[in-house]
Parts: sequence; C-alpha cells; structure tokens
Amino acid sequence: MTSYDDCWLRYDRITADDVRASYRRRCRHAYVSEKSPECSAIRDELRRALPELLGTPPHFWQHPPTTVDGFLAIGTPDDMAMIAESVSVDEVAELDDGGFLIRAVTWNGADCLVVTAPTDRGLVYGTFHLLRLLQLREPIDELEIREEPMYANRLLNQWDTPFRRSVERGYGGESIFDWERLPDLRPRYEDYARLLASVGINGIVLNNVNTTKPPRKSANDAVDAFEGWQLLESRRLEDFTGLASLFRRYGIRPYLSVNFAAPMLVGDLDTADPLDNDVREWWAAKADEIYGLVPDLGGFLIKADSEGQPGPYDYDRNHVDGANAIARALEPHGGRVWWRAFVYGSHEDRAVQAYDTFEPLDGEFSDNVTIQIKNGPIDFQPREPASTLFGAMPETDLGLEVQLTQEYTGQGVHATYHLPLWKEVFEFETRADGEATPVKSLLRGAGQGVAGVANIGEDDTWTGHYLSQANLYAFGRMAWNPDLSVETITEEWVRQTFGADEVVVETITELLRDSWEACIDYETGGLGLVHMMHNGEEFLENHYYPSPEEWPGYHGASEDGIGVDRTGRGSGYSAQYPAPIAERYESVETCPDELLLFFHHLPWDYELDDGTTIVQRLYDNCFDGVEEVERLRDRWHTLEGRIDERRYRHVAERFDEQVAQAERWRDVLTSYFREYSGIPDERGRVRRD
Repeated sequence: MTSYDDCWLRYDRITADDVRASYRRRCRHAYVSEKSPECSAIRDELRRALPELLGTPPHFWQHPPTTVDGFLAIGTPDDMAMIAESVSVDEVAELDDGGFLIRAVTWNGADCLVVTAPTDRGLVYGTFHLLRLLQLREPIDELEIREEPMYANRLLNQWDTPFRRSVERGYGGESIFDWERLPDLRPRYEDYARLLASVGINGIVLNNVNTTKPPRKSANDAVDAFEGWQLLESRRLEDFTGLASLFRRYGIRPYLSVNFAAPMLVGDLDTADPLDNDVREWWAAKADEIYGLVPDLGGFLIKADSEGQPGPYDYDRNHVDGANAIARALEPHGGRVWWRAFVYGSHEDRAVQAYDTFEPLDGEFSDNVTIQIKNGPIDFQPREPASTLFGAMPETDLGLEVQLTQEYTGQGVHATYHLPLWKEVFEFETRADGEATPVKSLLRGAGQGVAGVANIGEDDTWTGHYLSQANLYAFGRMAWNPDLSVETITEEWVRQTFGADEVVVETITELLRDSWEACIDYETGGLGLVHMMHNGEEFLENHYYPSPEEWPGYHGASEDGIGVDRTGRGSGYSAQYPAPIAERYESVETCPDELLLFFHHLPWDYELDDGTTIVQRLYDNCFDGVEEVERLRDRWHTLEGRIDERRYRHVAERFDEQVAQAERWRDVLTSYFREYSGIPDERGRVRRD
C-alpha cells in the first residue's frame, strides 16, 4: 500500500450482488495481448483493479479460453484473431490515434468484453475507460462504446525545477521527480503515469518553462545550483531515458522545456542567433543526440522573450525566426516545438501584447510549430476574457494553455474548481471566418491541442488539497472531450474518489460547482477586475494575499473610478476581436457585467442595470463571496462520518483557513474601494478587526 493517495484510482469493492456477478462473468478471466510495453501496463492495472473491485484476482490466459462462461479480451485486431473475428477490423482501423472500441460480444458461446484499438496507446485508454465504468457501476452486458480523443495533443506542463526538487507555482509540495537519482525510478512515477493515462493525457513536459532563473532581486534570494537548461547536457539526457521509457509504457510521450540560449549555455557557441548557421547546426546535432536516446520524444516547449528568458529579440529577430530554427532541427525526428505566446513588455497594457506579437506572423511558422496561448490575455486570473489570438491565426497550429495549479485562486489552500472556468473558454465563440466558432473547435488539427500547467507534488494528497485532485482529473477529461458537461466530469470524479453514497456525491459536486464564482467574488469583487493580489518577493506569499495597491495598472482604481479602458479609446484590446465581439465589449451597455471593468473604466457611482452602483456591487460581491465559502464549509461538515476521517479532517481544516483568508481579502478590498471612492457601503458593513 502506498503512503500517498490513490486519487480516483481507488477501485472500491463492488457490493451489489447482481452487479458483481455481471462484472465477474465478463472480467474475471482476461485474455490480453503481450506484444508491447503498453499491454504489460494493462495487465498490471487489471491485477491492481479487479481484485479490489470484484473480490477475486483475474485469471490471465495466453489463448482465448473455451471452458469459461465469459472473459475480457484486450488487444488490436492484428494481435488477436479472436478480436478480429468479433469486431469490424475496418471500423477499428478508422479510429484516430488513442481511439478505442469497447464492445460486449458473444464468442464461442461465452459472454465477452472486447477492448480494441488501432494502437497500443488506445488499448491503454480503453482499458482505463472500462475500469472507470466498473467504478461507476455502469451496466456492461450490452456495452457498445466508440471513443476518439477530440485533440491529438493533450499535454501536461510540469513546472518542476530539476535538481532542486521544487515546483514553481506548485502548491502540492516539492517535485516528485528526483533527477539526481535517475536512472533509478521511484514507484510514484508509475503511479503518476497511471493517473495521467487514466484520463487520456498523452504528453508530459517534464521541466519548468523557466529554464533560466532571472537575476537575484535581493541578497536573500538564493542562487540555484542547477538550471533547467542543464537537462540538455549529455550526461543528463542519458539519465532521462529510463523515465521516458516508464511514461512510454502508458502511451505518454515525454517533452522537454529548453532554453533558447542553449547553444551558448550547453554548447560552446558565443551566440544563440537563430539565423546563425553554427547555431542551427548545434540544434540539429543536439536533436540527433536526444532522439537517439529517446526516439519518441514529443519535442520542445520554449518560453522566449518573456520574464527574463532569452529569445530571438536578443538578436533583432522575430518569433518566427526563433521557433522555425529549432523546429527545423526536430523535423526529421517527427518532433514539435510548442512556442509559448506569453510575451509582454513593449506595451503598457499586457493584454494587447500577444496578439500584436503573433497575429502578424500567422502562416509563417513551420508545420511542426504550435503556438501555445494562455486562455486569457493577462495571466491565469480568476476570470478574464478569452485570448484574442483564438480565431485570429487560421494558418498556424495553436494550443490552448490553462492552469491546473491554483496560482491566483487560493493555491493549495482554497477549494477552487477550475473546470467551469475552462468550460467558459472552450465554449467562447470566436467568430472565426465570420462564424460562431467556439475555441474548442479551433484546436482539432494534428499539430494542435491543449496544455495544462500541472498541479502535482510530493504531498500525500498529490495536489496539496484533496479537492484539488478534481482539477487534474477534469483537465484530462476535458482535453479528451470538451463536449462533456461540467456535471458529468465532476460526478465521475466524485464517485470514483469518494464512493457511491448519494449524499456525498451530491454535496461534493455542488461544492465544486459553486467554488469558482465564490473565489472570483472575494478575490476581485467581480466585474472583471484582475490582479488584486500580493506580488512581493516572498514566494510563499506571492499571489496569495491581497494587495491591490501593488498592481494599479491592472485594475485602474483611482478617485474618479475603477476599471481599465481597453476599448478603442483606451488600449484598443477590444478591437483585436472580430467585429461582433468587439462591438459587444466596446459598449458599456452590451458588455457583460462579469467583464465590465476589464474593458471599461467607470465612475464609482455608475449604475448597473439593476440600479446598483459599481462600488456597491463590489462591496456586495466581496461579502457574498465570504458568505458562500462559509456555506460551502458548512456543507462539507455535513459529510462527517460519511467519508474517511483523514480526508474529511484535511478538507475541513483547509476550509477553515479558506474562510479566514476570504475574510482577509474582503476586508482589504472593501477598504481599498472605500478609500478611493469615498463612498461607504450602503449596508453599513465594516471590516472585522
């Protein structure tokens, strides 16, 4: 038994006799292909899951049994004649990579379940999907499932800093990856791969996008002994091979974050100019070396010209020059460059920067370059509008980047569910080509997809908060199929993680569903305000405590009003959207309330449609957010005795801290609003001392 949590792979015992009998008939005997590492991982998972679910270990066969009343068959049609006889081989061959078919069939008089796919990776996903159905107690006697992933690339971006065992913006503890001990493999690596494969994630970037730490800001800022760029050193790459093999076993391709200046940092060149022939040759030679060791490497993730990281601007080149030079080195190996669009610095409004930088370059990037775009134009705020780049670059492969780790939503303390936030972005209609095309429909090309900044760490809970595990699960499921509803994904997670007690399921589902809007209210006051938090040097306090006075340029508070004018009269951000969207945001009358102050600077006493003034709505939202968190805490308390004491107590204590912090946010923000506006809360509420 591991000392850390099993998350949603708990495999609780099935107690209903009729359900258990049905499952045993079709799953107690298993005929599983043995032709690949992925199939070996499948057999291992069945050995873990079926004894817990069914109360009996599986009986594995090397040939399809003829003397049992049913069995489970897993393999490709090419692997197993029995499967080729039971399903349409052409139907299986037509599935996309990762797709699978699960079908209840009768073979030689026996009731069988067939899990098949055109690739071994698809068999892994299909097996985990079947186990999910068993965990959810779904009927399987007439099963007929055909699934394909919506997106070809479903990546996690680890922000782990190698050799220090730390995670930037990670609130689940130190990194689980111990690079100094590689090639030795911890059992936890495999358990992590299992979690990712179970929700269909097929790629993992193993190190932080910040591969060079910015210069020290103070004498107390420790100097790192190692930097992420050192992973490209030959001795480090050799250690990396075992970790890559482990993830490969679960159908997950590894990626590396690399430093744009690696030819200088790792090599012996005196330049990283992307148009320099020696630089291009260095990248080509390094790619040959890496792929010789890890032939299925997915490619590189690169953060350039952003937050102190080097980039093509250092050489008066543009991002096409920088991305294409490295992509050229990866092309012979089938590798891809994921190039982050998070750049800023040349405009006083960060919101406009990504569009101004990348939209003019549409169509110039190599075919194996993906521009990775944050969901919004600022920086993973509790709420912000969808990035204007979605729908603006039809000739370029794009990837949507979201954040699982709760950098701006309470970090490892607050229960804040991000799926509703992501769903809002996925469903945002971009009006690409004049049509009402949602973001989710723009990412379906072979070089496109979604990437999530991971939230796991060494903590026993994996994520620092038991309820934050829901964000990891939800990301995988949404990346697989963004058409799944918030309700479906959430209930799946709750039932697999906390069991089938309907009171527990209903309560935790409600709690997660309502947590995001509560966070928006007490951390920003709502109405589209952003960056109200502390940005000091103390990492553990950074972006956690309220400090609106530190970021005045982002929320625009002044004596005459609040909000930032991003219309044509201001920074012009609204004009980056196609006309129908731009017009909606440009007008105060049509801009939705939830984004009003993101796009407009308005007087404190400006009246909203219901007659409430701006400042009063901000007061009300701050107080409402605290009251909602108190309500959610009370709802959690009703579960005492219905779930295990360890998890109950952990979340209860986290909720106590969240309520205290929400009160702190409310008091700081309402005082700030009152100080600038000179208008008191009409309901006479004051901060608690």
